Amino acid sequence: MTTINNNDLIRQQIQQNNISTTQSNPSQGQLNLSTLCNALQSSFSANKLERDQAESALKSIDSLPNACPLLLQIIQSRTDVPEPIRSAAAIYLKNITRKHWGGPPPPSPDPSSLLPSSPARTNQPPAAPTVHPADKPSIKAGVVNALMTEPSKPISRLLAECLHNLCVAEYPHSWPDLLPTLLSNVVKGGQESDPVRVLGSLVGLRKLCKRYEYKSSAGRAPLKAIIDSGLPLLLQVLQALARQEMNPHVGNVIKQTLKVFWSCTQFNMSDSDALTYEALLPWFACIHDLLKRGMPPPEEGMRGREREKWVWCKVQKWSVQIMTRMYSRYGNPKAAEAGLLDFAQKFSQGAAVTFMGPVCETLAVRVRGGYVSPRVVMLCLSYLDTAIEQKSTWTALKPHLNFVVFDVCFDVVKLEDEDVELLNDDPHEYIARGNDIMSEFVDPRVMALTLVEDLVKFRTSSVARVLVDFLKANVAGYGASADHRGFEASLQLLGTLAKFMKDPKSGFSQDLPELLIRFVLPQFGSAEGYVRARSLWVVSMYYDLPFGGHFGSLVEGVLLRLSDPCLPVQVEAGKALQFLIQVPGTETSLLPVLPRILDEYFRIMREIGNDDVLTALDIIVEKFGDHIAPHAVSLVANLSGAFARYCETEDDEDMEAASAASQSLECISTVLRVVQDDEEIFRASEPHLLPVIAAVLDPSGSYVDNLEYGLDLLTFLTYFQSTFSPGLWSLFPMVVAAFHEFAFDFVGLMSTPLDNFIVKDFSGFCGAKTASGEKYIDLLFGMVKKVVEAGEDTAEESEVRKALGLFLSVFHTASQRPESKPFIDQYLPAATDITLSKLKEKSTADFASTRVQCYTVLGALLFYNVSSAAAELERRSALGTVVGMWMQDAADVEKRSSKKGAVLGWLALISLGSERLQRSGVDMADLVRGVIELGKSLSDDYDRAGEEEDDDGLDDDDVANAAQWGDMDGPQGFDGADEDGDIDILGKNNAEMMMFAGGGFGGKWDDDDDDDEFESPIDDVNEFVVLEEVFARLAQSEPAKLEAIKAGLPPDTLAAVGELIKAAQTYRASKT
Repeated sequence: MTTINNNDLIRQQIQQNNISTTQSNPSQGQLNLSTLCNALQSSFSANKLERDQAESALKSIDSLPNACPLLLQIIQSRTDVPEPIRSAAAIYLKNITRKHWGGPPPPSPDPSSLLPSSPARTNQPPAAPTVHPADKPSIKAGVVNALMTEPSKPISRLLAECLHNLCVAEYPHSWPDLLPTLLSNVVKGGQESDPVRVLGSLVGLRKLCKRYEYKSSAGRAPLKAIIDSGLPLLLQVLQALARQEMNPHVGNVIKQTLKVFWSCTQFNMSDSDALTYEALLPWFACIHDLLKRGMPPPEEGMRGREREKWVWCKVQKWSVQIMTRMYSRYGNPKAAEAGLLDFAQKFSQGAAVTFMGPVCETLAVRVRGGYVSPRVVMLCLSYLDTAIEQKSTWTALKPHLNFVVFDVCFDVVKLEDEDVELLNDDPHEYIARGNDIMSEFVDPRVMALTLVEDLVKFRTSSVARVLVDFLKANVAGYGASADHRGFEASLQLLGTLAKFMKDPKSGFSQDLPELLIRFVLPQFGSAEGYVRARSLWVVSMYYDLPFGGHFGSLVEGVLLRLSDPCLPVQVEAGKALQFLIQVPGTETSLLPVLPRILDEYFRIMREIGNDDVLTALDIIVEKFGDHIAPHAVSLVANLSGAFARYCETEDDEDMEAASAASQSLECISTVLRVVQDDEEIFRASEPHLLPVIAAVLDPSGSYVDNLEYGLDLLTFLTYFQSTFSPGLWSLFPMVVAAFHEFAFDFVGLMSTPLDNFIVKDFSGFCGAKTASGEKYIDLLFGMVKKVVEAGEDTAEESEVRKALGLFLSVFHTASQRPESKPFIDQYLPAATDITLSKLKEKSTADFASTRVQCYTVLGALLFYNVSSAAAELERRSALGTVVGMWMQDAADVEKRSSKKGAVLGWLALISLGSERLQRSGVDMADLVRGVIELGKSLSDDYDRAGEEEDDDGLDDDDVANAAQWGDMDGPQGFDGADEDGDIDILGKNNAEMMMFAGGGFGGKWDDDDDDDEFESPIDDVNEFVVLEEVFARLAQSEPAKLEAIKAGLPPDTLAAVGELIKAAQTYRASKT
C-alpha cells in the first residue's frame, strides 16, 4: 500500500542518511512533505496494521533536522490538509520542541526530586537536540506566525504549548524580540479588525506570563517587562472592546486579556509603576462595567455545563475572580505586604466599595431566576465575605443583609434537583461530593455557609437574632409547609452555627434541646432521604446539649438509621454515633447491642469506603476498649478486607477510597492497642495482617501513603508477641527492600519494628537468610550504611541517628548473648567504619546530637567486646582521637541512655589497663574522672526522674489564662471589633501563630522520639555495679596507678565515687 511505502521511506531516509544532530548542512537527508503528510494521515487509519506502521515510522521523525519546518508547513496548510492531520502535526511539533530543541542547561532540580524515596523523579539527562541552530530563528518565527493566524482553538492551544517550550529554552536571552512581536501583532490585529491575530497574540502573551507569575521577585524581571509595556496596550484593547457588540470574538479577546492581567497581578503587585492604584483604576473601571453589563442572551439550546463553558460566563468569572483576588490579597490595610499599604488603603476605601454594586447585582440575577455559573456565585460570595471585615464595605453591605442572607445564601444552601437525583440514582457519588475536600474552594454552597457563619461571628448584633429566628421558624413550621429542601437548608445552617448557638452567652442555647427533640428527632423517619441524613447530621453537631430523658430515644433513633435503606443516611448515622458515645453513660445503654453496632459498621464498610465512618468505628473501639476482645479478631479481619477492597477500587482521583484505606489501617492499630495484653488475639489476627503489611511494603511503592500505618501494624506484631512466625519474619527483608526502593525517608519508622525483630529473637535474626541466601544482618548493615553515607540533602540527621540506633540493637543484644559472639565479631569492623565515617563528617558540627549517637554506638561496641572493638579503633589510629572528642562533648550528652552508654564504654576501656591506653594516647586518669562525673550526672538524673509527680502540666495561672483565651470564643470574641468598625481577623490568628513560631515547643527542636523511656537489651545492666567491679579490679591490677589518680581528683569527685558505689550496693540489695 502507498502509505506503508511512505512509512518505509521515512525509515529509509533516516537510516541511509545517518542524520546527525550536529551535521553542518541541515538540508541533507530532508524528509519529503507529502511522505510526512501521508504518514500522519495513516496514523488515523482504521486498519490497525497500517496505523501501527505509521505510528512506528513517525516516532523517528524527531531525528530529522527538517521535521519542524515540514510540520509547521502542514499545520498552516488549512485549505489543503484536514484539521485532524494538522492537529497531529501540531502534537508532533510540540513534542519535538519539548524534547529536542536544546538550549541552556536545565535549572537546578527541586530538592524533593533528590529524595531516594522518589526514584521516578530522578532527573534524566535531556535528550540530545536535533534542531539545528541555523533553523531555529525560522522555526520560532513560524510558530509565532502560525499562532497569530490559527482559527482552530485546539490547534491554537497546541501551538501555544510549542511557544511555551521555545520560551523555556530561548526567552529572553536568545529571543528578545518575542515580546515586541506579540504586542505589535495585538496592535496590527486591532487595526485590521483581525480578531484571530489579536487572540493568538494574547494567547502567546499569557503563555509568556505564566512562565513567571509564580516566581519570587528575583525571578520576575521578564514579567515586569511584560507589565510595563503590555498592560497599557491591553488596557486600550479592553476599553475598546467593552463598548463593542457582545459577540464570541469579542468575548474571547476580553477573556484572554483578563487572563493576562490575572497572571501579571495575582501574586505580586510591588514591582512596577504600572501596578499602582492610580494606574489600575482604569482596569477596575472596565471590569466594573463588564460585570454591570452582564451577559448577552445565551445561544438557543445552551444548557448546563455547556452554558458554564460559554465565553461570556468565562468573562464574568475572570472579572469577579480578579476583583476578589485583589480585595482578599491586596485590599486589607491590616494585612498589607511591604510597600502595598497605600494601595490597600485606597482600594478598601475606593474600588472595593464600588464593586459591591455589581457583585450584588450579579447575585440578584440568580435570585430573579437568571443564570449565574456556580463558580461566579462562589466568587461573589467570597468577595462579600472579605467585605464584612472592612468598615467601608461593611457599611455598604449592611443595608442589604436580608438580601444577602435570605435571598442569596439560604437559597444557595438549598439542595437542587440535580442533588436529589444524585442521591437517589448514585448515592456513592452523592457521599463523595459531600466529602470532597476541594469543595471548600469551588462549591458556592460551602462559601454561602462560610459567609453566614462569619456574619454571625463578626457582626453578631446585626445578623444573629433575625437569622436564628428565621431558622427556628422554618424548622418548627416544617410539618405545615412540607418544604423539604428549606427544612434541610435550615438544619444545615443551624449545624454550621452550632459553636455559636451552644454558647450560653449567645442567648440561644436554652431552647435548642426542645427544638431538636420536637422537630428534628421525628424527622429520622422522614420520607425524604436527604432530610433524614441532615437531621442525623445536625443532631451530631448538638450531641452535648442536655436532652434529659429524651437522650435514650435519640440514641435508639440513630441506631435504627444504621440500617436505613438510603446509604447516605446510614453513613450519617454511623458518623453521629461517634459523638453520642462521648456523652457520659451512653456506653451503658450501647454495650448490650455492641455486636449489632459492629455488624452494621461492617456492612456499611462493605458498601462504601468512607473515612468518617471508619473514624467513628475507631472511636467506638477506643470507647469500648475493655469489651472489644471478643470482637477483636473479627474487627481486624473486616478492616483488613476493607483495606483490600478500597485499594482495589482506588484510582488517582478517588481520594475518598484512599483516605478510607488509610483510616482502616489506623482503626486496626486502635484495635490492637486496646487488646495489647492478649497475645492470642495477636496470633489469631496475624494471618489477616500479614497480607496487608506485605501489600504496603510492595516494591512498587503503590501504597506509600499507607506505609506509616503498615509499619505501625508491624510494630504491634513484633512487640506484643513473644515469638515470631516464619510469615512474620518474611516481612523483614520486605521492609529493607521498601527502604531501598521508595521509602528512604521512612527509616525512622522502620527502625522500631526492626529493633523488635533483633532484640526479641536475636538467634532467629542471626540465622535468618532470604531465599537467595542473603543474611538479614547483611541487609540491615547495608541499610544503615546507605543512610549514614547519604549526603545532608538526602538524609536528615534524625534519620541518621535512627539508623545508627539499629547498631545499638545488634551490639547491646549481643553483649547479653555470649553464644552469638563468634558470629557478631565479624561485623565489628563494618560497624566501626560506618560509625567513624559519620563521626568524622560531624566533627565540627555546631550541634552535637549526631556525634553523641556515634559515641553511643562506639560505647556499645566497646561494652560488647572491648578488646576487639578497641583493636579496630587502634588499627585506624582513632582510639585516642575518639576518646578525646567524646570527653570534650560529654557536657552535651543529655539523654540517660547516651550517658549510660558512655559510662559503660569508658569503663570497658579502663579495664584494658593504663599501658594499652597510653599507647593509643588515652590518659586513664581522664577516663576515670570522666566516668565519675558522667556517672554522678546519670545518678542525679535517676533521682530527679523518681521524684517527678504525674500532673497535667497546668498550674492555676495556666488554667486562668486558658479561661481568658476561652472567653474569646463567646459572642464577645466573635465580634472582633465594634459592630460597624474594621475587624482584625488576622490579628488573633497571627498572635496564635507567633506563640508557636516563637519557640512554644522549646529551644532546639529535634524530631527524634527516642527518649529515655524506650526498652533496651542492657536495661538489666547496672552501670554503677559495673563501675564498682571495674574499680575493684583496677585496685588489684594497678594499685599505684589508682592511688595516683585518686590523689589528683578534687574532693567533690572523690565524694561522688562513694555515692556511686553506694548506688551499686543499693541495686544489689534490691535484687536479693
